[in-house]
Amino acid sequence: MDQNQIEAIVREVLSRLQGGGSSKSSACCDKPIPAEMSARHVHLSQEDLRELFGLEKLECVRNISQPGQFLSGCRVRLIGPKGILENVAVLGPTRGKTQVEISATDARTLGVSAPVRLSGELSDAAEITLQAGNKLITRKAAIIARRHLHMTPADAAAFGVSNGQCVSVRVMGSRPLILEDVPVRVTEASALALHMDTDEANAAGAGKDCTCRIVGVSATGACCAPSSGAPRAAEHPAQPQGCTTLPGKLITEFDIKSLHAQGATALCVAKGQLITPLARDTAKALGITLSFGG
Repeated sequence: MDQNQIEAIVREVLSRLQGGGSSKSSACCDKPIPAEMSARHVHLSQEDLRELFGLEKLECVRNISQPGQFLSGCRVRLIGPKGILENVAVLGPTRGKTQVEISATDARTLGVSAPVRLSGELSDAAEITLQAGNKLITRKAAIIARRHLHMTPADAAAFGVSNGQCVSVRVMGSRPLILEDVPVRVTEASALALHMDTDEANAAGAGKDCTCRIVGVSATGACCAPSSGAPRAAEHPAQPQGCTTLPGKLITEFDIKSLHAQGATALCVAKGQLITPLARDTAKALGITLSFGG
C-alpha cells in the first residue's frame, strides 16, 4: 500500500468521524472545479450598441457557462496603435460601460498598455477603437482580464472561502500548473468555474473538460478588492506574515509539495486541521515552517 492510498484512507476515516454536514463540507473541498478559457470578447453599453449596430437589444445565439450571460451574433474589430484583431465576439446582455477583455498577447498585438483588472474595474483601462461596418467608437475600455473563480454562497461555504478572498489553484491540463492570487467572486447567479485567459489556458494545456483544485488560501483574507456592490470578504484571524493557509481538514504530503512549488515558506495549520506525519517530514525537508493555531 503506497502513501497516497494511506492518505486516502485517513481522509475517509476523518470524513466519517466528522459526521453529517461536516463530512459533506470536507468532501466538497477536494471537489474538482471546471477550468474554463475565456477568449477575448467585448461587453457593450446600451449607448454603444446603438451607435455601432443600431440595435436596442442583443440577441442570444448561445448561452455561456455563467447564468444570464450569452454569446450574441454581433462581432467587432479591435483597432490599436500597432495592430488589429478581427471578428471579436460581443457578449450579452449590455452593461453600464463598454468593456474589452483581452490577453497580454492580444495587448502586444494591438500595441496597448492594458492593466490586469477584474471585470468592471475600468478606471485606468487602455484606450481602444471598436469598429462595426463603417461605425467606429474609441473608448477607455481595454483590460487584461484577471483570472478569477466564480462561486455561489453555498459553494463558498463548502470550500471554506469568502468573496474577495484569493486562492491558489492547480490547473489539471496536459501541462499542469499552479495559478496564484486568484480572487473568489461570490454571487447567487454564479456557476462554479475558474475563468482564465487564453495565455494562461495555453500555458496549462487546458482543453475541453479541464478541471482545477484549490491548493492554497490566502491567510490575509481580502487580498483583492471585491467588485462594486459585492459584499466584502469576512475578516480572518491575524496570521504570521507570509504564512499560507489551506482549506480542508487534512493536510497531506501532496499539499506540502504544492505549496513548495508556489514558493511558500510557511504554513499555518488551523485549529481542527490534521497534518499527516509524512506531510510534516516533507515540510521540514523542503524548509516550510509550520505554525499551529490555538
